[in-house]
Amino acid sequence: MDSMGKVVVIFSLLGICILYGISLLVVPPYVPLDEVAQHESAYIRTTGIISDLRVTESGIMRMNLRKNQTELLVFVKSAEAGKNELDLRYGDEIEVEGRVNMYQGEYEIIAPITGIKKLTRGYVNISFVSQIAMYPEQYEGTRISVVGYADDIFKRVFYIGDGTRMRVVTGDIPIHELQKGDKIIADGILVYNPDTMRYELNLISLNRCK
Repeated sequence: MDSMGKVVVIFSLLGICILYGISLLVVPPYVPLDEVAQHESAYIRTTGIISDLRVTESGIMRMNLRKNQTELLVFVKSAEAGKNELDLRYGDEIEVEGRVNMYQGEYEIIAPITGIKKLTRGYVNISFVSQIAMYPEQYEGTRISVVGYADDIFKRVFYIGDGTRMRVVTGDIPIHELQKGDKIIADGILVYNPDTMRYELNLISLNRCK
């Protein structure tokens, strides 16, 4: 290759590097959560409060964001999504960068794990059931608070879930007003029950979500 050809190749590579650097600096446009539906297929940036969060066995995270009387589903498709690095909790305000998609008549955002940024901490140390279920041994013997929906209510036991269920032993705490489907925050001690070979929560207090 002659010297002119080498110069052309060098400038071509330099141009590609410059364009790549510019693409990293370009920030997606901010769209309020209640206007996301107007931007189908666009790559946007929005903010909202986490009201629900589930992590599947395959590591896909799905969460609901609320703001301006609007609720929107966000999917984070990554093998890293379910790990603790994000440390997302109920009530956290986050910023999401992703692509707006419509699925079965509902709008959603598909985001990479790098597109999730925590802005403010909401309720301190309130976790989702699916988060606890991933590494229950880390919480054994400690006091935790979990948020989810009441399911299968019995006299001294009920289940709380968000796609993943946890058994809650109520002891003497009355639950006669608890209804299936109620969104609640259960506070208690996580223990391992050798009889059922499962982790369960010994209830200390119970509150309905506002």
